[in-house]
Amino acid sequence: MGEAWACLLLRLWVGMRLLFAGLTKWKSGANEFKAEAMKKKMEAISEMMATNTPMSREMTDAYANMLPYALVAAGALIIVGLFTRLSLIVGGFLFLSLAFGLMLLPDDTEAVFRGIEIALVAGALMMSKYNILAVDNLVGMALYKAPSKGEDKSESKESDKA
Repeated sequence: MGEAWACLLLRLWVGMRLLFAGLTKWKSGANEFKAEAMKKKMEAISEMMATNTPMSREMTDAYANMLPYALVAAGALIIVGLFTRLSLIVGGFLFLSLAFGLMLLPDDTEAVFRGIEIALVAGALMMSKYNILAVDNLVGMALYKAPSKGEDKSESKESDKA
């Protein structure tokens, strides 16, 4: 059972990191979250990336426009444990994309921190077989009945198909 708790703690950390990274893009003041604040912050990031890297403004604008939503969605799904593996993979690629931009600037220190986050995502993916404390498993339990004593799992799945 210790592995399940370790998986939960790691999954929650990764999910919170992504969720809060996305939510802070909307923060405009003390406890205020506004779309205008997000648009202003992301425009500034896009401009900085377009000015200081070989990336075009169109590329940086497209990335900046989707990033907050992707961070929030991936983080929320990871926290509740819904589509856990897919959400962790998406989260890992989000961290990788952030590291890519930081390496282009270059901001080596922050890029290393993104590498640590990628390692944590990789750890969470490797531990996903212990992911029993997740919505994924509640859905799985509702879809597949547990085999009764003396019945093997393959027989149970065969009867479900009939």
